[in-house]
Amino acid sequence: MNKIFKKALLLFSILVFAQSLVADDKVELKEHFLKKIDEVVLIVKDNSLSKNDRNGNIIKSLSPMFDFELMAKLSLGNTWKQLASNDREKFIDLYVERMKQSYSSKIDAYKDEKVEVKEIQQPKNNRIALLTDLVSKEEKLEIVYKFYKPKKKKSDKDIWLIYDVEILGVSILKADKAQFKEFLQTKNISELMDVLAKRS
Repeated sequence: MNKIFKKALLLFSILVFAQSLVADDKVELKEHFLKKIDEVVLIVKDNSLSKNDRNGNIIKSLSPMFDFELMAKLSLGNTWKQLASNDREKFIDLYVERMKQSYSSKIDAYKDEKVEVKEIQQPKNNRIALLTDLVSKEEKLEIVYKFYKPKKKKSDKDIWLIYDVEILGVSILKADKAQFKEFLQTKNISELMDVLAKRS
């Protein structure tokens, strides 16, 4: 009876410890995310910076939190497997540049909105979704940041990395994937990269 009690106590302790780690991950990620947002807001409000310097500083601040390589890979679907290593690097560079331009245009439209984290979901041990509202005087815009935790920490990257963002329920990753898939039905990957290069 005593052994059974000890085993039950040990199992209970392990479960409590595991739950505690999960809770810590959520809290730490939320604090880190909000700290990054505060950094970005300070940069945006610094009137001494030129537009290019401002955007460059913001990208520099946010880049460690994004896994652009994974996003580029997932956006291409099966076509990714057909690329040589040098073409993969080229596509990642083009994809990152495309993301930078997209964020820069949104930064230009910034007008004192605030980011509020309203819910944190953890469907798996290595997956966390931050459900946020971008709050302005007129409206709330729901944005979901989807994070994953790589088995091995990547160089110059955070522990938890964003691999997708949903704006009002629309996944950026899925939208890119659908757009690239449609393009590649009639053209090839070289033509796609040419188009991306001309837009960068």
